[in-house]
Amino acid sequence: MKNSQAKNYLKFYEKSPGREIFRKELKIIESRLGDCKHLLSVGCGPAVFEGKLKALHDEMEIVGLDASREMLELAPESIDRVYGDGQSMNFNDETFDCILYLTSLEFIDDYKKAIKESERVIKRNGKILVMMLNPASDYFAEKYSNKDSYIRKNIKHKDVKAIRDYIASRFSIKSEGYYLGIKDGKVYDTSDPKEASLYVVEAIKNE
Repeated sequence: MKNSQAKNYLKFYEKSPGREIFRKELKIIESRLGDCKHLLSVGCGPAVFEGKLKALHDEMEIVGLDASREMLELAPESIDRVYGDGQSMNFNDETFDCILYLTSLEFIDDYKKAIKESERVIKRNGKILVMMLNPASDYFAEKYSNKDSYIRKNIKHKDVKAIRDYIASRFSIKSEGYYLGIKDGKVYDTSDPKEASLYVVEAIKNE
């Protein structure tokens, strides 16, 4: 991703409705991963969420992994920034307590490889949180209809149920559901699959 696109990503969260989207997504992340000691965020981009999470929990060690050097250049220095591929991670087995995919897994070529790698590098009883764009939502349809949009050009997988089922084959699902309605510049809470922009899966490694 070019540096200008990375900067546009950051600017989105600086004004409405991006600020409210950021607040609500951060709330989802913190409510599930706030007690983690060593967190890996796969496909972190400029790591705006990870930087804020670090500011809220200074004791937490956070590693941001991304395949874009331009994105990582804009990530805060408070987190460990690693250039790499989620399908082949250069980390030792059972390194992390938690792993986060924030609208990134669906953009990886082979999500099964990424999930297998996540299973390898996460500790026993570690937690994985996968937040995916919901293709069934009006919000997704609006973004995808624009042939020049980042989503249209880069998304690799739109079957979130297939991804969910594969996660379930490697981890034990703790919770799942639809979140975050976005429409006409308004951001609101909803669990309606037609309105919710996100499908979220929280799972545990038991073996």
